[in-house]
Amino acid sequence: MPPTDEEAALSAIATLTTQLSDSQNSAQSQINNILSSPDPFLDIHTLFAHYNTLYFRSLLLPQVEVSWSPRLTLCAGICELVRNPLDNNKYTRIRLKLSEPLLKYRPRSDVVNTLLHESIHAYFFITTSWRHARGDDGTGHGNGFLLLADAINGHGGYEVTVFHTFHDEVESYRTHVWQCDGRCKTQAPFFGVVKRSMNRAPGKSDSWWARHQEECGGVFAKVAEPELSKAQVERMGGLKRAGRQRNKIDGWVGKDKAATVNEKLPAERQTDPPMQRNDSDPDVSGVAKKVKLSTVSCPICNKDVSEDAINDHLDTQHPP
Repeated sequence: MPPTDEEAALSAIATLTTQLSDSQNSAQSQINNILSSPDPFLDIHTLFAHYNTLYFRSLLLPQVEVSWSPRLTLCAGICELVRNPLDNNKYTRIRLKLSEPLLKYRPRSDVVNTLLHESIHAYFFITTSWRHARGDDGTGHGNGFLLLADAINGHGGYEVTVFHTFHDEVESYRTHVWQCDGRCKTQAPFFGVVKRSMNRAPGKSDSWWARHQEECGGVFAKVAEPELSKAQVERMGGLKRAGRQRNKIDGWVGKDKAATVNEKLPAERQTDPPMQRNDSDPDVSGVAKKVKLSTVSCPICNKDVSEDAINDHLDTQHPP
């Protein structure tokens, strides 16, 4: 039988509680040089290779690859399991993706802690023959994760935590906004407003839609969206450009109304339906697995979702 998370964690911790090996000492020295450098650029690939030697028994490479993701805007990092269709569709590789939009303006320590967090998940998948325990909350942060994270924190002075979602940064990417014209627009806490990072209007695919139709019945209209770049506008057809110009004119006419709506919004706006939420799921970055090359597992509900649609899924199904 493969080891459990706890057993795998203890094996890694044992290498830190005795005298470090020569390779570990060398890795520690290189890590210190990288983190003490005034260079704002952080080479996550080199850093990951050194952490692999220092904390993860040199087991992560070459099966695990690390990259920046420009598409992740709702969680700081994910751990994707990749199946090999040429090997009976078995898991053979892991992709660790760090959110470029969320982390690029954060302190360097947040990047390092996120990298270590996802590396711990990868370590457990590899050492347990892909049986990494989900834990009580289903996110993979069970006793084994806590044991190893605590040992790494104590050894290197890091702050690897179960949660690494940055709410202010996430909120800054929720730039598509809809306002309901029904009675829910006068009801706290959402005042009929839905904010999302993806351009997807509220509709039947939302879990709360049927309840909203029954209790309010109002119609959602888009009141704000990000500006397109010049290149994006030029790529649009003539009819779309004309329609966009008309929408801008309509927006100018209704500017005073939109301002009144914005004055009613609380300081922190969530992207939930304009009704009271019943769910209590935490907004976390957990273990995301890739069932097929084109899908990933939601880090909260574990549902298989198209990689291109993961932000949309988190927006609509798991608002903060």
